[in-house]
Amino acid sequence: MSYPLVKITNSTNFVVSGKVSYMSIFCSDDNYTVSPNTTWEASSRGVCLLTEITATVKTPNGNIVATPYTSSGTSYSNFAILQTGPTSFAVTRIVNMVEDVALVPEDHAEPTTQQK
Repeated sequence: MSYPLVKITNSTNFVVSGKVSYMSIFCSDDNYTVSPNTTWEASSRGVCLLTEITATVKTPNGNIVATPYTSSGTSYSNFAILQTGPTSFAVTRIVNMVEDVALVPEDHAEPTTQQK
């Protein structure tokens, strides 16, 4: 068993570099650089839980350290770098239904139009 490869989508207009840190000393951390509006993908992962993704955004006005994504250890694999303000950025998890389907109770029902 292995976890999906980590993917980091850069939704900013700037080059971003950083580090993906894994929980175990037996797992090698990944350094990455991702161009504007593209996605970086790790070359391997195995059974390594992710604990942190850092990002430094290279803007014309200098480098800006983004708010990192942190976890006690996650198997999630899809992340994005977002611009959250004029001079602020953050690394966040991309939520999709495939990864989160196990979190929805079996008896879950979407609200009707009148309930919304």
